[in-house]
Amino acid sequence: MMLQLDNLLKKQEVARIRETLARAPYESGTTSGKKTLKNNLQADKGDQEVQVATRAVLNRMFARPEFTGFAMPRNVTLMFNRYDVGMTYKDHMDAALMGPSQTQALRADLSFTVFLTDPEEYQGGDFILQSPFGEQRIKKSAGSFMCYPSDMLHRVDPVTEGTRWAAVGWIQSFLREPRQRAMIAHLEDLRRRLVHDHPDSPYPEEFAQIHQNLLRMWAEV
Repeated sequence: MMLQLDNLLKKQEVARIRETLARAPYESGTTSGKKTLKNNLQADKGDQEVQVATRAVLNRMFARPEFTGFAMPRNVTLMFNRYDVGMTYKDHMDAALMGPSQTQALRADLSFTVFLTDPEEYQGGDFILQSPFGEQRIKKSAGSFMCYPSDMLHRVDPVTEGTRWAAVGWIQSFLREPRQRAMIAHLEDLRRRLVHDHPDSPYPEEFAQIHQNLLRMWAEV
């Protein structure tokens, strides 16, 4: 199960983040990935401007009920990366535990990408996801968002022209089991549609009762 959102970030927000990233200090992406697989750059998370940009993206994510209903996020971590010409990230699966140490790690249930470059600004650099339905080739407009299970193989093809910028991250969900997350997300989506289509109906609250009681049974806190 995968979530895609267009226009998570407005054009002005993307522009501000890109200005920040153009000034930011960078380190090799191999500090968070295998040298045999990963060749990119990642912005220094300790930089104050990068931290402001990180909070801005996270705030936009948490403001979208489609995201919170889909992911049920308990913990989220995010970094910005950059692919110049020749850079790539070969087929890989994200680690089960993400963080600087085991004491500061989160369990990666879901991974996400926020695209910060329009497709016409660079060549190559497609995001390739090995899904249960076959290979998916994804190249979205700047400001778009996608979220997918962390246990799926994926890669970024080599950039052949221009520069590809993105925010990437990992989510530990309150619901570890994917089928439970899917069921909870479906119930919440039905409730929202009922509220929209039948604002005076008592049924949305009945859906909410089932939704909340399932969370009491399944949520890890």
